[in-house]
Amino acid sequence: MKKSFLALFMAMGLVAGVNAQDQATETEEAAVANASESINHWSFAVKGGINYLRYADQKVDFEIGGLFERTFNPRWGMGIEYMYLNNDVDAIRGNAEMDGYNHDIDIFGSINLSNIIAPYRSAGWQKLNWYVNGGLGATIYGSKFGDADKDTGCKMLFVGSSDLEYNVAKYIAIFLDAQYRMNTNSKSTQMKYGRSIFGANLGLRILFGGESNIRNIAWADYIPQQEVPDLTPLFEAQKKELDEKAAAMQKEIDDQNNQIKNLEAKIKFTQDSLDRHIYQTKPKVAYTPTAEEAQIIKTALANLEFESAKATIKSTSYPYLDGLAELLKKHPEWSVKLAGHTDNTGKAAKNLQLSKDRANAVKNYLVSKGADGANIEAEGFGSSKPIASNNTAAGKAKNRRVEVQLFSK
Repeated sequence: MKKSFLALFMAMGLVAGVNAQDQATETEEAAVANASESINHWSFAVKGGINYLRYADQKVDFEIGGLFERTFNPRWGMGIEYMYLNNDVDAIRGNAEMDGYNHDIDIFGSINLSNIIAPYRSAGWQKLNWYVNGGLGATIYGSKFGDADKDTGCKMLFVGSSDLEYNVAKYIAIFLDAQYRMNTNSKSTQMKYGRSIFGANLGLRILFGGESNIRNIAWADYIPQQEVPDLTPLFEAQKKELDEKAAAMQKEIDDQNNQIKNLEAKIKFTQDSLDRHIYQTKPKVAYTPTAEEAQIIKTALANLEFESAKATIKSTSYPYLDGLAELLKKHPEWSVKLAGHTDNTGKAAKNLQLSKDRANAVKNYLVSKGADGANIEAEGFGSSKPIASNNTAAGKAKNRRVEVQLFSK
């Protein structure tokens, strides 16, 4: 029962809220051109019809009631409603016979969807309005199943409804009302579907007098129509000012973007230079080739021949150098040093230059076959590092050579 009385107290609180809202509404109406002391906001309605209790599908019963409503403006209002619902059900399909009733009292809010969806409809259509309502209150119930004791009490009530109302005269309207009520109106286990009651009613509404009632005023007439000044010159001046500011800001953004691009280019150049410096100064670690790799290198160098006293590679050496190029392409992680050497025939300076040219000729050929030139370093030592005696033709032939050294990065 404590929950039931709590529901009633909540309903009383909503009534107090209605009174407080009246003051705010008066302030709003003061700004409306057609508002005056003769506009009335109150109405009274009686209605009656049938209800269907979700307990047995055999028949419907009657209901009757009435309401007072305060309509604050043509779009919404609040009110209090009382309904008596008779719930007598015969014993069929295993259900016990039930004699029951509900006294429902609820505070509800009402929204005029017609004045929201079509506020500027024609005068003929302004007489027809569609309302949706939602409310909270209490139900005082009584129910008796067969020979069982009568069950009575008070429970929380939730109400939702949709009304289609037509103004047949200045102060009279008729309406059709479809309601859904949800409550816990019985503790009996036999009331398996006792929470839901559907109702349909025909009603008559009396609009309290005055020069007019707020429910008869369309939203288009309620809100005063004001002449809108020509703001085109002001908008054009503001647009021109905004365009000038936007152009200045765009120029500033473009300048900043150019500065950013220049800065990014400088950063990239610095980073590349740093990477090159790190790579060049990084100690190289000698790489020992596998037997197969060593054989490819040995074969290429053993068959490397140049034109006499020139840095021109003979074409007979190309197939062997191609094998070396393929090996270097498979291992981009290698760093290669080519060292050119000559015998002691001729002047030392000329021999030094020839050794450098021959090492570069080998490098250029390998690069032309797809090897990475950044990984290949060519240098010449002339006749300064012989590996055999220069006193014999065989020894001089061995000294005329290009050596390959491999390093891992």
